[in-house]
Amino acid sequence: MTSPVGADLDVNVAEVDLVSKDMVASAEKTQAALGLLRTTVTNLLNPDGGLYLRKTSPQMTQSYQDLTTSLDKAMVSIKSFSDTFQVVVTNLRTLDGEEVPAPPQHTT
Repeated sequence: MTSPVGADLDVNVAEVDLVSKDMVASAEKTQAALGLLRTTVTNLLNPDGGLYLRKTSPQMTQSYQDLTTSLDKAMVSIKSFSDTFQVVVTNLRTLDGEEVPAPPQHTT
């Protein structure tokens, strides 16, 4: 579904799909890396972990967990944003008479 050059509408479904899938894959890769880093940092800040400070380490651990939780939510938002592209294409196809099911929603 591509419109002529110079038109007000130009939709390259293959490109939309490629970018959408890339966004999801990148977000999932980042989420996996964040999970590993969370474990590594938590272990570092524990006794015998390499950087343990009785009063400070628990606060640092909590701060890092808060940060990674926030970043994880951002990755979920990126995946949800990629769904927006698919919804636009689906709606355009519906307008054009091609019924296409909506993409699954990303929640993790």
